[in-house]
Amino acid sequence: MIKRQIEIEDDLQDRVNDVKYEAKENFIDYLKENPDITDFNTYYRAQGCDVMHELADSSTPIYYSNIDGLYYLYGDEFEEAYNNAGIGDGSENNHKQSAIYCYLSEKGFEFLRNLEDFFNDYIEEGIEEVIKQIEEI
Repeated sequence: MIKRQIEIEDDLQDRVNDVKYEAKENFIDYLKENPDITDFNTYYRAQGCDVMHELADSSTPIYYSNIDGLYYLYGDEFEEAYNNAGIGDGSENNHKQSAIYCYLSEKGFEFLRNLEDFFNDYIEEGIEEVIKQIEEI
């Protein structure tokens, strides 16, 4: 009998962290360019939603070895995110990749809600305080 050992690069948390970091930086840049903002939804409608989808998309792996490895480790979580998104029936040729995208998107939007909470908690103290608090995340 031949035994084989397979290594899987588990970079999922790095991908999630990249989405969060880029989202945070984008929001801070937006606040600096629009210091009169008083409603988080202004940012969300202007670019927050689109940026989150772009970040999830750019963080989704494109090589089968990465996709298959992550799916082996986190398939249940990816499937749950895919089902929550309600975007298909799982028969797509790129289903695994789509499910990973859904997971990253879900994590990104959760983080966006955290940014909204920080914004709402500190906006009365001024936009500079909002930026300061978000930079510390």
